[in-house]
Amino acid sequence: MGNRIPDEIIEKVRHSTDIVEVVSEYVQLKKQGRNYFGLCPFHGESTPSFSVSPDKQIYHCFGCGAGGNSITFLTNIEGISFFDAVNKLGEKANISLKEYEPSSSSEPISTTTTSMIEAHTYLAKYYHHLLLNTEEGKEALQYLLDRGFTLEAIEKFGIGYSLERWDAVTNILQRRGYSLSLMEEAGLVIRREQDGNYFDRFRNRIMFPIHNLQGKVVAFSGRSLGEDTPKYLNSPETTIFTKGRILYNYHQSRAHMRKKQRAILLEGYADVIAAYKAGYEETIATMGTALTEEQAKTIRRTVDQVIISFDGDAAGISAAFKAANMLIQVGCEVKIAQLPEGLDPDDYVKKYGAEKFRTAIIEASLSFMAFKLYYLRQGKNLQDESVRMKYIHDVLQEVAKLNKPIEIEHYINTLSKDFSISVEALQAELSNIHRQTKPTEVVKVRRQTPSFSTKKTRLAYENAERILIAHMLQNADIARKVQEKLPGLFHIQEHSEIIIHLYAYYEEGNYPDVSNFLGRLPNASLQNLVTEIALINVNPDVSEQEIKDCIQAVIKHEREMLLKQRMMEVEEAIRQQDRERAKTLQYEIQQLLLTIKS
Repeated sequence: MGNRIPDEIIEKVRHSTDIVEVVSEYVQLKKQGRNYFGLCPFHGESTPSFSVSPDKQIYHCFGCGAGGNSITFLTNIEGISFFDAVNKLGEKANISLKEYEPSSSSEPISTTTTSMIEAHTYLAKYYHHLLLNTEEGKEALQYLLDRGFTLEAIEKFGIGYSLERWDAVTNILQRRGYSLSLMEEAGLVIRREQDGNYFDRFRNRIMFPIHNLQGKVVAFSGRSLGEDTPKYLNSPETTIFTKGRILYNYHQSRAHMRKKQRAILLEGYADVIAAYKAGYEETIATMGTALTEEQAKTIRRTVDQVIISFDGDAAGISAAFKAANMLIQVGCEVKIAQLPEGLDPDDYVKKYGAEKFRTAIIEASLSFMAFKLYYLRQGKNLQDESVRMKYIHDVLQEVAKLNKPIEIEHYINTLSKDFSISVEALQAELSNIHRQTKPTEVVKVRRQTPSFSTKKTRLAYENAERILIAHMLQNADIARKVQEKLPGLFHIQEHSEIIIHLYAYYEEGNYPDVSNFLGRLPNASLQNLVTEIALINVNPDVSEQEIKDCIQAVIKHEREMLLKQRMMEVEEAIRQQDRERAKTLQYEIQQLLLTIKS
């Protein structure tokens, strides 16, 4: 136990893994040429600059510079250790790493974050056990079954029950060695000011575990069984739980969202469970707050299309409008599934059934433009001429943002028919709006294609070094040839570090394999640079002359640098009136000029 994972086992895991499949669990990828592209999960962007190479089994973001192989990707995206990343990939490939698990004696003391997550994970199992397997949980279980929850749904969403006691969880956590002050920070217990003692935050409640994007339990939401207030009690925000970053059920729905190529966005966990019972597994929900930009970007990295189904009241309609605009800003296509006033998805499924929810609500979703017309109409007396004129103007302003002529014509004709105004008059007004609107004010949502316009201009010798490294990563013979012709290092320090490691890699008898080589590099900055250079499109059948030209460019720069140094030394010799030294240096300069020109 606790032995280092042998290199051959790491390689076996890596070779059994397809990086495209690994990354696709977190990023929506589209094939373009030999590689796949998507929105980078490591920084916010609206134009896809994140590239994955199935041939080289590496990824690289041309925006933020992040790069690596499948193992690196997991460690960065999930914030897990190297062992955990290899183990996770190994499990998928049926490769056991049990004998290499870190022993308890060799493991570092759990961090605050780790302890918080461990406690939440344990309590989620504890609450679930109480609901399904104990006498105390029978009433809560019957409560759920009476309200249409199935045992399958209870299992899938890990629903549980907290005892009607003040110290059940407090005592369990203390017995398991958790610091109660830390558990207070985690939101699981509360400290009483009078005597400093701790008591359970959740008592006699149906418990819904809340997971982060990686599937770790980080919070709870508890619904009261009786008349206790509040009806819903949520975990406070902590170091592991921020409402604006988490989407309820994202960890379970991500694969279904990709499969269906859409997400259904709801307002609460009860709505998600109701939609699941209706046959929808691509459902996610906000955490009782307005959709944030970070949440919207998380959705956009996963799918293009989003159906929003919020409550049918005025507040729900307003929230849907704001969420739709946020999603459109990050590049999503949005539809709105409208519910009757006073009903949320959970209420609707209970009242009308799953089939009608599918046919009359989700599959009958409105385009966002059609929803805008409905939204702009809310609360307006269109019999009043001034109100009617303003409404028409507001609608035309929205029509002006559309790109497709067929859509523009459709909504112009609709306005013409609804308000008995000629198409010509509406088109004239639309032209006025176009003239008055600054180009930057017109929101145009287009399919994004990879754009790497941020490439910096490089000097000839720097480009030559990069091209040489790109070939050396693919061909050990070229690496040996460069080592013979250029026994010194490259001019760029990072390039020199890369070739030192690459020479050693080949001397160990390894074959060209960029993904494998990345594991030999000592830091992320070098890994990022290697993935960037490895994705340079170079001809694998490169001629000897091309390699020679690149080597010459590097040597030429070295001579130019030496020439500058000698010229400075000549000036110094003349100042010192050292004629002999100046004469010798001038001869060297003449020789250098000849070699540079040749």
